[in-house]
Amino acid sequence: MKPLELIHNKIVRAEEHQNALCLELATYFQSNPAKIVRQEQGSPDEYIGRVETKIPVPVKVPYIVGDCLQNARSALDYLVRELVFAANNTPTDHEMFPISDTAKGFQEAVKRGQLDGIPAEASALIEKLQPYHLGQDWEKASLRILNDLCNINKHRRIILATLRGGKTSLMVNEINGELWGHGKIPQFDENTYIGPFPINQEKQVNVNSQVFMCMTFDEGAVKGMEITSTLAGLISEIRTNVIPRFIQFFS
Repeated sequence: MKPLELIHNKIVRAEEHQNALCLELATYFQSNPAKIVRQEQGSPDEYIGRVETKIPVPVKVPYIVGDCLQNARSALDYLVRELVFAANNTPTDHEMFPISDTAKGFQEAVKRGQLDGIPAEASALIEKLQPYHLGQDWEKASLRILNDLCNINKHRRIILATLRGGKTSLMVNEINGELWGHGKIPQFDENTYIGPFPINQEKQVNVNSQVFMCMTFDEGAVKGMEITSTLAGLISEIRTNVIPRFIQFFS
C-alpha cells in the first residue's frame, strides 16, 4: 500500500465515524429529546425560555466522537512515520506528529525524537503548523483543538457532549420533505436563553426567530460548539491544509 494511501485511509475512517455520528444524532433528534422551559427572568408579558433535555444523550455518541478524533489524529502520526520511510530511514517507537502550545514545547518534542529520521524541510513545515504561531489565538488552532480532545478522550475520560439550543439566524428550506438549515451555527452554553418573545393578549408567544437545538461539546476550547460540524472542520483541516504540504516528499 502506498504511503499516502495509508494516511488517506485514516482520514476516510475518521469521516466514516463522523457520518455514523450524524446518523445516530438524526435518530436521536427524531425522538423529540428536548423541551423549552420558561424561565423566571423577564416581565409577565414576555417569554424567556431555555432548552432542557427530556431524553439523555445516547451512550454511543461520545464513543463515536472519540473514534473519529483518534483516527484523525492518527493520520498525522502516520504521516511522520511515512516521512521516515520516504527518507530511507528506519523508524523507531518515538515518531509522532508533535502539536505544541509553545516553541519550547516543540523543541522538547524534537529532542524526544518525535521527528527523528524525517527531512529537515519536512520538520520545518511541521513547525510552521504549530498552534503558537497564532499568537493570542493559539487555543483556537484546529490542530491544538484536535490534540486537546484526543488527550481528554485517551487519557482521562470519554468526550462530554450535551444537548443545547438557542436562537439562530439559519435560513431553513424544505428539501424532499426534510428541513435543512444554512448559515453559521452559534455557540451555546448552559446560560443560553431563548427570547425574550412578546406574549399577546391571547397569551400566545410571538416568536420572531428560529429556535435551534444541537449536540455540542461540553469541554475544552470547543465547549458549546456543534459536534458534527466541528469534527468535519478538523478533518478538513488535515485533508486540505496539512497533508498536501508533504506530498513533495513522496514523489
